[in-house]
Amino acid sequence: MYKIHKTFDALVSAIKRTSPICVAAMAIYAHSASASCTYSVDSEWGSGFTASITIKNDTSAPISGWNVSWQYSSNRTSGGWNAAFSGTNPYSASNLSWNANIPVGQSVSFGLQGDKNGGSAERPTISGTACGTTTTSSASSVRSSVASSSVVPSSVASSSIRSSVPSSSSVRSSSSVAVSSSSVAANACPSEASNAFQTYAPKIPVAVQAEDFDPAGYSDSSTTNEGGAYRTDTAVDIKSITGGYAVGWATAGEWLEYTIFVEAEGDYDVTIRSGAVGDGRTLKLSQCNTTLIESFSVPNVSTWGEFKTWSAGKVHLKPGYQKIRVTVGATDYLDLDWIYIGTYTGTIDPKSSSSSSTSTSSSSSSQSAVCDLKAPLKWVSTGPLISPKNSGWKSIKDPSVVKYNGTYHVYATYYDTAYKSMYTSFTDWNSAQSAQHISMNGTTVGNTVAPQVFYFRPHNKWYLITQWGGSYSTTDDISKPNWSAKKKLLQGEPTNALDFWNICDANNCYLYFSRDDGALYVSKTTLANFPNYSGYTKVMEDHRGNGNQYLFEAPNVYKLDGQNKFLLMVEAYPSGPRMFRSWTSSSLDGPWTALADTDSNPFAGNNNVTWPNGKWADGISHGELIRSGFDERLTVDPCNLEFLYQGQAGTSSEYNTIPYKLGLLRLQR
Repeated sequence: MYKIHKTFDALVSAIKRTSPICVAAMAIYAHSASASCTYSVDSEWGSGFTASITIKNDTSAPISGWNVSWQYSSNRTSGGWNAAFSGTNPYSASNLSWNANIPVGQSVSFGLQGDKNGGSAERPTISGTACGTTTTSSASSVRSSVASSSVVPSSVASSSIRSSVPSSSSVRSSSSVAVSSSSVAANACPSEASNAFQTYAPKIPVAVQAEDFDPAGYSDSSTTNEGGAYRTDTAVDIKSITGGYAVGWATAGEWLEYTIFVEAEGDYDVTIRSGAVGDGRTLKLSQCNTTLIESFSVPNVSTWGEFKTWSAGKVHLKPGYQKIRVTVGATDYLDLDWIYIGTYTGTIDPKSSSSSSTSTSSSSSSQSAVCDLKAPLKWVSTGPLISPKNSGWKSIKDPSVVKYNGTYHVYATYYDTAYKSMYTSFTDWNSAQSAQHISMNGTTVGNTVAPQVFYFRPHNKWYLITQWGGSYSTTDDISKPNWSAKKKLLQGEPTNALDFWNICDANNCYLYFSRDDGALYVSKTTLANFPNYSGYTKVMEDHRGNGNQYLFEAPNVYKLDGQNKFLLMVEAYPSGPRMFRSWTSSSLDGPWTALADTDSNPFAGNNNVTWPNGKWADGISHGELIRSGFDERLTVDPCNLEFLYQGQAGTSSEYNTIPYKLGLLRLQR
C-alpha cells in the first residue's frame, strides 16, 4: 500500500464530517481576504487535554490586534498561555502587547489546557474579526493551506498523485481525491518557506536532518510510523537514535523532500550520514526532476542504528528556496541520519565494510538498545572534576553541559564577591580541571547565572537561558563565550522566578521554572513562536515541611532515547542535604508519575550514591544530565546516564561562599 500525506489524512477525517461543498468552500476561503483561524488538539489524556489556536495572516496587509472566540459542548478550559483570556464558555482570547501584529504570511499561536468532563477532546469552530465570516476548526486547518488551483507542476505527475491514495481506502469520493491532488500541488518546485517543516527552510551550509522533511513531501510504503518517534502524526518511519532521531526502515522507491534556502548559485559539496546492514543500498538526490546525484552507496554497518559519514560528491544549486528529493534505490532497508550541503569540516569515515551481514528482513531492522529507568537507582561519583582555581573564586555551581563535535562545553556560575558566569571546554573529564576557566564578566551578555545551553535547530543558533529575570541570548559558536545581549524570555514573569529550563518536542516548547515556594511552574509556546513565552501554569506543588523543601529548585526535563517518555527532576532537601526527586510522563503536558521521589529512594542523593575515592560532597545539588544530543529536544541515553552536579565540599558561615565543586555521577545498571 501507499502512504497518504498527513494533509490528506486530515482531509479524509474532515470529509466524514462535512459535505464536498463545505470542503470546497473552505479551500476557497483560505485564499480570501481574511486570515485563517484553526484549532488543534495537541495532546490528550484521561481527563484533560491541551490545544492551540493559530491565526495565520493570509491577507495582503498586516493584522494589528486580534480577538477570537469559541465554545464547547462539554469541554471546559482551565488555563492558557500567550493570550489574554476572558469568558466562560463561550471563551474569548485577545492579543498581548508582543503578539498583536501579524505580518503578511505569518501566524500567531496561543495555547490552552482544559478538562474533557467525561467526553473526548472537542474541536470547536473559531470565530473572530480576523477570521472573517467563515470559520475553521482543526479539520479545516489543513484544508485552509491547500491551494484551490488544479494546476499541478511538472515535477508531480498525475500518476504519482493517484498512487498516494490507497486502492482499499474507505473514502472514494471524487472530491476527496481532488483535494489530495491540490495538497500535493501546493508543495511546488522550486519551493517556498511555507512548505518546509515548521515553515523554516534551513540556509546552507547546513546539516538537513532526515526526520525534518517537508510535511507534504514524502512517499512511503507503510501506513504507520513504525519507529513511533518524533513526528507521530506522519506515516514516515522515524526511530530514536543516540543524539536524536533518524529515518529508518526505508524501502525501494520511497522518497523524502526537503525545502532549503540557497543564498548564491553554485556548486556545493554533499555529505551523507547513513547506514544499512548489508551491501547494495543506494540513495538518489534530485531537484525538480533533475538528477543531482544518481546513486550514492549507503555504508554497510554492523548493526541497525549505526551510521557512517561519507562524501556523496557535488551538486549545482540555483539561488532561492529549493526542494531536494531523496529517493531510496532498488534494495530495501536503510537508515538515514542527515545530509550536509556545503563544506563539511567534520570527520569522514573510511569507505570499508564493517560487517559481512546481508540481512534485509524487517524483523532485523531493530533500533539501538533501549534501557528503561527503574527505581531504585544507584550511582557512583567521581571526585571533584571542576573546582575554583582562579584568584578569588570561592565556588563553581549550576552547570549546563553540552557535548558537541567531541568536546564538552560547560557554562556555569561562580562566586567571588558576587555571582558571575564562566565557560570551560575539554575533550575528556580527566582534563576538565586543567582546562581554562573563562570569566564572562564584562562581555556583551554579562553574567548568566544558572545557565542552560542548547542548539535550537529551527534558528540554526545556540541559545543560553538564564535567570534574574528570565532572559535568553544567542551565538553561532558555542566554543566562544561571546553571546548576544540578553532579551526578555517570559512576558508576565512572576516575582522570585529562577532556574529556567527549556525543552521542545515536535510542536511546542516548554519553559519550566521554580520560585522557592514549593511549586513547579511551566510556560508553553509553539516551536515557531520560540523564544516568546507569556503566562504560566503550575505543574505540581508540595508544601510539606517548611513549605518548599520537598519541591525546591533546579528543574531538569529530558526526552529518553528510544522511548515515548520524558524525565522530570527537581531538587529538594527533605532531611537536610540536597537531593533530586524524579517523575516520568509520555507528554511534556503531563500528567507526571513518580519514579524515585523520596529521601530514602531519590533520583540522586546521599542515600543512593557511592564514593570509591572517598566522600567529598554532602548532597547532590543543581546540575545537568549529559545529553546524547545537543539540540532543543534534550535527549538523554538511559543506558549510559551521567549527571554533572554541584557538590557541597565544605561549610561556610555565609551561603554564597560555600565551596561548591562539580563532580560526575554515573548510573550503575
